Amino acid sequence: MLLKEISVKKIEQKYKKEKNAKVKQRLHILILLKEGWTQREVAKMLRISNGIVPFWKARFESLGFDALQDLEGRGIKSKISDEGLSILRSAMEEPIPIGDGYYRWWKSKDTRIFLNEYFGLTYTRQHICRILHFIGCSIQVPRPRNKSRNQEDVNKFKRDLKKNEKIWIGISSQ
Repeated sequence: MLLKEISVKKIEQKYKKEKNAKVKQRLHILILLKEGWTQREVAKMLRISNGIVPFWKARFESLGFDALQDLEGRGIKSKISDEGLSILRSAMEEPIPIGDGYYRWWKSKDTRIFLNEYFGLTYTRQHICRILHFIGCSIQVPRPRNKSRNQEDVNKFKRDLKKNEKIWIGISSQ
């Protein structure tokens, strides 16, 4: 379908309905070309490279409006499969024992070790954080625990405490 054969009104209707910003820009290119602007002028107005305008015009003319969408399967493929991510997620549901009857939750270092041992994959700390965010994990800042505290007293306090109840603690004056 040639650009000459399509009316500006039809392209504008598609432009108004479109939600994807990239596709909207590509439709804007077609509208400006249809209105009589040169390819260089369109590129300058939209502040894009001169080669992008003829590329999208040619792609539209060969395949139509569907060609303005991004193609599937682009970009770098993940080294870890969806099954591997679900294995990681289920492993992270169990806390790590640290001795003295205490447990702690996973750190990014633990995740890096797990991925290296089970899948032979090595990732940077930043990429580990991306993976953890992708599988639905969030950062939690731990509060320090006193080693000499009595866990039974803590559990009793938590049972007796009602939600949103204010606690007043007497401070001795000196």
